[in-house]
This record gives sequence, structure tokens and C-alpha cells, in this order.
Amino acid sequence: MSMHLRRTLALFTVLGALALAGGTSRAQIEGEVEGSGFSAIKIAVPDAAGAGGSTAEAGELIATLRDDLEFSGYFDVIDPALYRLVQPTSPNEEARYDDWLSIGADAVLQMEFSSDGARVDLSARLFDNNARNTLFGRRYGGREELLRRVAHQLADDLIRHYTGRNGIAMSRIAFVSRHGEGKEVYLMDYDGRRIRRLTTTSTINLSPVWSPPGDELAYVSWQGRQPGVYVMSADGELGHLKTIGGDLSSSPDWSHDGRRLVYSSDFHENTELYVLDRDSGRNTRLTHNAAIDTSPAFSPNDRQIAFTSDRTGSPQVYLMDAEGLNTRRISWSGNYNDSAAWSPLGDRLAYVSRIDGRFEIVVLDLSAGDRVTRLTWGAGNNENPRWSPDGRHIVFSSDRAGRYDIYTMRANGERVRRLTRNGDCFTPDWSR
Repeated sequence: MSMHLRRTLALFTVLGALALAGGTSRAQIEGEVEGSGFSAIKIAVPDAAGAGGSTAEAGELIATLRDDLEFSGYFDVIDPALYRLVQPTSPNEEARYDDWLSIGADAVLQMEFSSDGARVDLSARLFDNNARNTLFGRRYGGREELLRRVAHQLADDLIRHYTGRNGIAMSRIAFVSRHGEGKEVYLMDYDGRRIRRLTTTSTINLSPVWSPPGDELAYVSWQGRQPGVYVMSADGELGHLKTIGGDLSSSPDWSHDGRRLVYSSDFHENTELYVLDRDSGRNTRLTHNAAIDTSPAFSPNDRQIAFTSDRTGSPQVYLMDAEGLNTRRISWSGNYNDSAAWSPLGDRLAYVSRIDGRFEIVVLDLSAGDRVTRLTWGAGNNENPRWSPDGRHIVFSSDRAGRYDIYTMRANGERVRRLTRNGDCFTPDWSR
């Protein structure tokens, strides 16, 4: 039995939020973010004033917040070495606008942090140095072990304030890693921190996939008499889905309304695609072909399913309607393409393509004449791409360092970041 997922996914309690002025400044910066001439928002994030708690705790919170903002791509955090040029103020005082502007900061976040050993509390005020006003003031709090989650929430709030979009700092990544003789499902923060094991079956578990609300994980497990699709719920309960049967049910993916699960099964001897209606428990066969059909993925509007089939002689990516009709091939470059993943807007598909003997990640732009762009280059294989919930990043597995680990990169292939370093880490999925 796995550890309680509820505990590992527990969030801190937001104590309150004070909406303050700043609508005009937000509109100006929001327009800059959305426009074609985007330039990152230059923000200063000085150390928090302290009222109890260790310096290490406050330092971890600030470092996490700065990293979240930089990773988002929306912000350029001013070099902390320059902050000494600005005379400090109390968190409750107005910012020294001209001083911050002199070191290039368009905005500054002033914070006060406290900890009593059991919980942490943080107050934050955001100032626009050009408009010389306060944009918002908010308070956060939670158990001390959720310190980093407090920083993540503040980062997401800053992103939403400036862009009107949801941030991803609170998101998580599930993946599989070898443990002893088996493979278990693990969970980590989006930045690779706080890795914790979810399954303890001492057998093989594969292909975890998040439900749309992020409160369940479906995955393939050998813990029963035969491989099947299991679901772990938010309260730690483990359930075996009533899939069609066969010797192997695999490659599950949720519909975005959370009511259906598409998967592959060899119930009729050949591997075909099926969809399970969770309300009725009814399984419906979608494909009828002598080839192997696998790796299905629902489109964000649930109207289409991308999948892999070798019906033309080699694995290629296909699309079909959610009912199994109107099947058409969409990958034409390369003799091996697999593991398609939809972008959140449904306008792009990331998948794996074999190029010069190695597996690389490419993106097919469905809104631009099916243009294909290669994202990964260099040594090693790159596999299992999955999109971040904001569509600006991709998580994947790669053996570029010798053994398979989990990496992220921008959706254009830039700024690759390694998240795990233990080796034997596979099939990541980013919570929606």
C-alpha cells in the first residue's frame, strides 16, 4: 500500500489576501507580456525581513521564489548583489522607488517572514517603481515543512497578476524510477525538489498520468495477477480500474473532463485501443486493425485522440475522432514516431522521432500547416515528452548523461534543466 497521496500533496493554507491598487500598471505590463515585442519584467526580490525562524529557512524561501520567477520566462530577477545600493525599508513602508529604478528594477517585492518552529508566515507587498504605487499585498502561511510551497504560491500569484495566466510553480511531476528489483511511481515538485515515493509494491509500475484536477494518478502495475491500470486517489486509496482485460492493459490517458480513460489492451489478441467510461464502467473498443495501436492521448477538447500505430509498417503518429472514426496519419518525417502529447491549447503535438539512430523530441504545429520543429540535439536519446500546464515548457526523459533521468526545457528546446540524478527515471507526466 502506498503512502497517503493526500499527505504528499498537502498544500498550505492561504491566510488571506488584500487586493490593493495598481490596475493601470498591471495593464501596461500585461500588454508587454502578451505582445510580440515581449521583454521580461525586471523585478527585485530582496531578502525578507525576519521575525523569528532561522536564516536558512528565509534563505530557502527567497531562493525558491527567485528561481520560480526566472524559470517562468516572464521575469528577469535583478542581481541580488545590487540590492545593497538601496537603503532598506520596513515591509510596511513604501518602497524607495527611485533607488530601485536606479538599479534597473521596474518592480520590487518587499516581504516579512516569521516562523515559530511549527509553521511559517509570510507577508508580501508588490510595488511598481515606475507608477510609484502598490500593486498588491498578501499573506501566506502553512506548516513549516511546506515552506517551499509558500514560495511557489507567491510566484504563481505574481505571474497571474502580471499576465492573467496561471503559473506552474505549484505543479508537480510524476515519474517512474527503479527501486530495488522493481519500478515505483515517484512524485516531485516541478523543479525537481521534494522527491518522494508513492507506490511501495516491489514490482513494476509504469506510465503514471495525472487526472485533470490533479487529485488522481492512473498508472500501469504488475501488482495483480496480470498487468492492469490502477488509480491512486488523493486520500491514498488504491483502485484497479475495470479495463477490458487481456494479458496487458497499458498506456492510460484521461479525458480532460475526467470521465473517461483511454488505454491499449491485447484482449482481442492484437493490441487495440479502448475507452473506459468511469461512470458506467463500460469499455468500448476504438480501433479494429491488424497492426499494433498504442500510446493514446486525448486532445484538450476531448474530440480527438492521438496514438501510435505500425499499420503502415513502422510506428507512426495518427489522429482519430474520440469515437474511433476518421483515422489519419500525421507524422511523415522519419521511420519511427511515437509517444504523442498534446499542448494545453491543442495546437501542437510533441512526440518522439528517431533521427540518425537516436530518439529526439519534435513538435508538430497543427496550426501552421503541420510544420515539424526538432527540439533536442546532441548525445543520447530523448523520450516521453509531456507539456507543462501553461504550454511553455516540456518535461522528458533522457540518457544524455549516461543513464535515463528527467529533464525540462522551454517549449522551443532552450534552457534544458536536469531534475533527477539517480538514473533509471522514466515516463514523466506534468500535472495539469
